[in-house]
Amino acid sequence: MRKRKILLFILIALTAVAAPFLVPAMPADADVISPSINDDEATSYSREPANAAFFGKGVSGRMSEASYMRFGGEQALLEGDFKEAYRKLSKAVQFDPGDPTGHVMLARAMTGILRKSKNTEIDRDFLMRTMREWKQIQRHDADQTEQFEARDNLRKLARVVKMIKEHDLAVSLAKANEAKAKLADKVPTGESKDKPVVAEESLVETKGKALVAEKALKSDGSEVTR
Repeated sequence: MRKRKILLFILIALTAVAAPFLVPAMPADADVISPSINDDEATSYSREPANAAFFGKGVSGRMSEASYMRFGGEQALLEGDFKEAYRKLSKAVQFDPGDPTGHVMLARAMTGILRKSKNTEIDRDFLMRTMREWKQIQRHDADQTEQFEARDNLRKLARVVKMIKEHDLAVSLAKANEAKAKLADKVPTGESKDKPVVAEESLVETKGKALVAEKALKSDGSEVTR
């Protein structure tokens, strides 16, 4: 009887020691994205007020509305309605900035809006904000596939930024040459009047490059519709 108690005690002790190695390790929770959000136009994602009458007041109400908006934003993305997706996902991120999924879908919606814009109609500030959103996702280490997606989109958007800068420079040169040509008409000089043509050719060339960048941005919509 005594031996049986001793054996039972040893068995319990061995089980307690081995238990941590027998239980499979639980995956760690994905870390959160925590951008700086203040009550101003520069850092806020959405100025739309919370629907407290439906979702309730306080933190729990805002979290519930954020979840609802993420779901609606995802559906709008699948339907290709990027503006509606952007509206809903902006509000979701405003109320729940730590959720990585909201940021990823928001970046896809913003990129979708840019893809549907002509290169000459792109909002520069919106373009910069889209790149900042992708950079946050690139630095976030919860999902490598999303990091790859962020890097791919950042490369494409960087090409658009470069083409826009070249286009702006060509426009400035064309205007400067045009002003010089008008001055030359009033005050005759020995300089040739063919110089403004160079600026016009430069402008045409940069417009062509801008179209190439636009096509590159629109060449693959998988990152938006996935």
